[in-house]
Amino acid sequence: MKLTKLFSILLIAVVSFSCSKSDDSSDAYQFNKDNLTGTYSLNSFKSKEIKTIKVEGFDVVTTIVSTGDTFDMMYKFDSNNVLTKDGTYRVTEVKTLGGETSQETYIIDLDGETESYSVNANTTELTIKDITYQVGNFSRTGFKISYEYVTVEENGNKVEYNEEWVFKK
Repeated sequence: MKLTKLFSILLIAVVSFSCSKSDDSSDAYQFNKDNLTGTYSLNSFKSKEIKTIKVEGFDVVTTIVSTGDTFDMMYKFDSNNVLTKDGTYRVTEVKTLGGETSQETYIIDLDGETESYSVNANTTELTIKDITYQVGNFSRTGFKISYEYVTVEENGNKVEYNEEWVFKK
């Protein structure tokens, strides 16, 4: 009787563990060239640039924030490493310097513009033209790319820049 009970408990434990959610990587949608190939709509763009310039021992800081909207832009990633951009979107650029703010709005209009791209699946990076972006939230329905840099000159002038793009299928 004890052996039957022990066997039953062991069987239930094995069945329970085999039915639990496991790390099934076959369902994961990995970032690679084959999975990237396709057409995406641009859904979001934003960037921020902070320039710090030394003037007479003081820091003069200019901040430029750009935000895209009114998107009608398609990005087509072909299997032959060619990216085709087609459509329009609006960018609002807000510049702040010394407490003063100015705003400018302009339209980006691309008519079948092509650029080269490459995928580095090992580092989750996408290079478009000469800019290498980090890829995030990659899925069957879209992804996000981001890019950032900081440069400091010998005289202490500094530029900090970042941008983020979101694409949906």
